[in-house]
Amino acid sequence: MHESVTFGSCRFEPVTQRLWSGAREVKLTPKAATVLAILLRRAGEPVSKRELFAEGWRDTIVSDDALVTCVQELRKALGDDAREPRYIETRHRSGYRFIAPVTPAALTAAASPAPVAALPAVAAIAVLPFADMSPGRDQEYFCDGLSEELIDALSHVDGLRVAARSASFRFRGAGVDLAEAGRQLGVGSIVEGSVRKAGDRLRITVQLIDVASGFHRWSQRFDRKLGDIFAIQDEIAASVATTLRGGELTGPEQRALRRPATGAEPYEYFLRGRQSLHRMRRPDLERSCEMFSQAIDLDANYAPAWAGLATVHALLYEWWGSNQGDLVRADQASETAMRLAPQLADAHVARGLALAQHRRYEDAFVQFEAGIRINPNLYDACYYYGRACFASGAIERSAELFGRAAELNPEDFQSRFLMGQSLSMLGRHEEAQRANRDSLARAERALALNPDDGRVLALGSGALQYDGQVERARQWAQRALEVDANDMNALLNAACLHAKLGEKERALELLERACGRGWGKRDWIENDPDYDRLRDDPRFQALMAKLS
Repeated sequence: MHESVTFGSCRFEPVTQRLWSGAREVKLTPKAATVLAILLRRAGEPVSKRELFAEGWRDTIVSDDALVTCVQELRKALGDDAREPRYIETRHRSGYRFIAPVTPAALTAAASPAPVAALPAVAAIAVLPFADMSPGRDQEYFCDGLSEELIDALSHVDGLRVAARSASFRFRGAGVDLAEAGRQLGVGSIVEGSVRKAGDRLRITVQLIDVASGFHRWSQRFDRKLGDIFAIQDEIAASVATTLRGGELTGPEQRALRRPATGAEPYEYFLRGRQSLHRMRRPDLERSCEMFSQAIDLDANYAPAWAGLATVHALLYEWWGSNQGDLVRADQASETAMRLAPQLADAHVARGLALAQHRRYEDAFVQFEAGIRINPNLYDACYYYGRACFASGAIERSAELFGRAAELNPEDFQSRFLMGQSLSMLGRHEEAQRANRDSLARAERALALNPDDGRVLALGSGALQYDGQVERARQWAQRALEVDANDMNALLNAACLHAKLGEKERALELLERACGRGWGKRDWIENDPDYDRLRDDPRFQALMAKLS
């Protein structure tokens, strides 16, 4: 099926994977669009899960939950109801069937006397991490930052669908098979390049490659000073967009391409801060705080650094002692980022995180939603939104958001694990088990690359226990504590494991080492069933009283 089709008030373009409801485009993730295309092509016929996985996830091992998440997204986009479906019917234990009448759009247009406005075609593109060709091979943070900035800029251009950073960054290093990368990412074009940085000089080589033919559609080399990096980024983004679109960008699009700019030195500090932001260990967060602060000292108007600083302080407040100074700084920094760059998705996410620490959850949700509207591919927006929903007791919504985060980042184990936990709390145990096993598969892949990743070991111990692998769960929890005996994640997750195993004394001992210092988020612990066996114990109640 190559031509557009209509059903109800909707129109779907299989080639571009765009869905329209009347004149309004309905955004879909790439995998959900692929599932819809398969179902529409075989409208009226049952399509088995095996067939959907074979075509939609070729050579990729995922759990059933990945398909369930896509179907849930489609039902939400179409306004469908699983119990009384108008479009997608569930075939019990076997698959799905598209049940609405489907008509080629060309026939619909021919039958209509009103003119139909031509819609721009969509080009699907991925930006791979740029290779570090610097003499010391010590500029990975800079190369990754350049790629991330291009992804964010191109995501704002109508007619382009850009693969998320977390998906495209799987294809790192020399010798990447671009045809295979394009097939797995579902894109027709790929941007790749290299960076050589020496002192204040930059040499950036960029190619826009057609996946099907392997030909270069556009390429250029930039030999400039480091201070020209933002102009280079703007030029690359504009050249890629116009080449793919086949026409000049509009004024608003040109403005949207431009990320907030700063000088070379504050930009380097910002990139170094972002590099360690998501490792969720206190030393890494403190390192990020130092780097973002250095960037702000050099340029107080650089909004991304303010957003990064706000995120750091919100996370420090949430998990490490509820220090009021961190909360005040999270508020101030997030408000500054919003004032300087109200169209920066990261600023909205940072503001949402800060508001969530005040338990102003509804206000936080508004900010997370705004971040997702600005950048639908932003993993942080979905992940932190999901955590805020869980802490507020909105468990069903948290499961949806963790699922979306896991789809945006196919290598991330924690979002899939937390999705499984939420689904289990909702009584959806089969789905929870599939999500949990998928999280374990992701955790195993992460540990193969870094056997001493304490966060993977700590969270993964819970996934192993849920899967019935109790001895391995104990081993992982112990390994996490051996990596860092005072790590908050290792202590809390080990406490959860021992609580679920009925070993209250050991669980309380570990909690006293963490919560006794004020570490941990009370709202999260109050909603987490892992602590249920401890709630009546006076020692546990005393520890909870120490948390804000």
